[in-house]
Amino acid sequence: MIVREFRIEDSDELYDISMESFDEYYRPEVFYSFFVQWPAGQLVACDFAGKPVGFVSATKLFDGRVRILLFAVRPEYRSKGIGYRLLAALRMKALMEGIRNITLEVRPANEGARRFYRRNGFMETEVLLDYYQDGGDGIRMDGPVQLNI
Repeated sequence: MIVREFRIEDSDELYDISMESFDEYYRPEVFYSFFVQWPAGQLVACDFAGKPVGFVSATKLFDGRVRILLFAVRPEYRSKGIGYRLLAALRMKALMEGIRNITLEVRPANEGARRFYRRNGFMETEVLLDYYQDGGDGIRMDGPVQLNI
């Protein structure tokens, strides 16, 4: 398994992964728009044949934080350390740019994601009412870029 930066030709595969993983629709062009915002924050995990199996898309905020916009791993590749490797690579990119904190939003019902983030140093910091397109609530989670291990 390798983690590398996003390439334009990854868009179709990442779109497929997002359709398998999210309950909201994202247009295929979203991956390129995130790339334009912060190229270093668009990371792809590939199997040994080079096929994308997961990704993280993040942007830098004006207040000096990184915000994870999308983060997904194909269902059959979950619980194999791929999410951890993607997050670690994103943390390294952020650290290299002097960023100290990461923020994200997750659905309350997505206990698997919430557990993953808590294991990786994130804390639930805010409930976001009517956050998602379907009117569902969200939970903001914040964590450090550098873990004190």
